[in-house]
Amino acid sequence: MPKYRNSLNVDPNDNDPLMSRRSFLAIVGTGVCLIGLGALVDASLLGFLYPNAMKEPPSVFSLGRPAEVLARDGKVFNPKQKIFMETNLGKVRVQTAVCTHLGCTVNAVETGYKCPCHGSTYDRHGRNTGGPAPLPLVYYKVFKGASGDLMVDKSKTTLDWDAAWYPPIA
Repeated sequence: MPKYRNSLNVDPNDNDPLMSRRSFLAIVGTGVCLIGLGALVDASLLGFLYPNAMKEPPSVFSLGRPAEVLARDGKVFNPKQKIFMETNLGKVRVQTAVCTHLGCTVNAVETGYKCPCHGSTYDRHGRNTGGPAPLPLVYYKVFKGASGDLMVDKSKTTLDWDAAWYPPIA
């Protein structure tokens, strides 16, 4: 045992360990840092392997055959596409069911639509009448596809409820 605590050990036959506490902690600290860095790099590389596709329904989808769709009258909610499909006297139009405030799904009520999340209200044409919603509900373009089905294109919108009917009012 050295006479003073901080003195150097000059006796080679002393029973001091080959590694000091300071060097042991330095090696352990370096190892922990390297393991953490490796995990960070590994996690970022694994992010490139996961597909970046969004799980959203396509912007163009089919409503069905014209004879089937136009045969019934009334308003039907499609939960998968979040739309209201309204048919009347051989015409059809499609309106969004997504509130323009924060994206909640609106409910059809007697006077139009009401958002259950924050209380936005819309009239039967989708014009915002109350609550925090900044914009009205839009109508989507309906057209006949190459297969003969009635198709909806969510990327083409209109606020004109008369022009939204398919076939267009002549």
